[in-house]
Amino acid sequence: MFLRALAALVTVVVLGCASANMAGSGDAGDGDGGGDPIDAPAGIDAIDASVCARQPCDILSQCGCEGTPNQPVCDLDFTMLTLGTTKCRANNFSGTEVTTCTMTTTCGPAHVCVGGRCRKYCDDDDDCPGAGGLCNIDLTQGNPAMPIPNAPTTCSTDCVPTTATNATCPATWACHVYFDDPTPGTAGDERYLTDCNAPPASGGAAGAVCTSNTSCQAGLDCVSLMPGGLQCRPTCLCPSGNCATGTCPASTGTCRGYTTPVVIGTLTYGACF
Repeated sequence: MFLRALAALVTVVVLGCASANMAGSGDAGDGDGGGDPIDAPAGIDAIDASVCARQPCDILSQCGCEGTPNQPVCDLDFTMLTLGTTKCRANNFSGTEVTTCTMTTTCGPAHVCVGGRCRKYCDDDDDCPGAGGLCNIDLTQGNPAMPIPNAPTTCSTDCVPTTATNATCPATWACHVYFDDPTPGTAGDERYLTDCNAPPASGGAAGAVCTSNTSCQAGLDCVSLMPGGLQCRPTCLCPSGNCATGTCPASTGTCRGYTTPVVIGTLTYGACF
């Protein structure tokens, strides 16, 4: 058996109009700190934006917004996604990966509101905490989805897929295991990771038919059983890599390993059936 795999874990940013209030969208009219930058207060020297890696500001280094104290965060300009333009914006709540959001200004520096939560921008895996955190989620815009030019990548979230709650996920969100294959058909670059998703509005219990991990409740992943098809099954931890010694919730079967071992950091995971 195997996990329902995502060849690449991709998040879509939808380009919204001025009146939209969706994740990742925003402009000068929706409170994201748009408009003309204000002057730096007396006695404070504004940073010369020309020293930044990108203009008018740089997202990864957060350079270029020091002279606009009411707009201290460098982020994508969500009215100019096709160009990948950056701009300074407000920081209303300093949101991190555990924060849900509907507006860009909810998220703090080096974070972006996308998919209903704040995600961390990254340059490489070292920017993403934990073994399950990988710098592999690309931001796209439009339908069909197109890459946002020069947009940084964002992190998946290191979390524990066997538990119902996770301190690294937004409250009530579920942690799932995913498969990342950056170049399908090329052996050796496949990796497993974890990430947080909003739980299904209903259903998704053990044994339920699923189409992806987002169909399943917390603690369960969408697994392909042969026979049996795609089902939500509890994820189990395999002590020292031995799934036969793993434990499962009552009446959900025994812990079994995947055909290709699912290893994240030093931990091996299986599924209960």
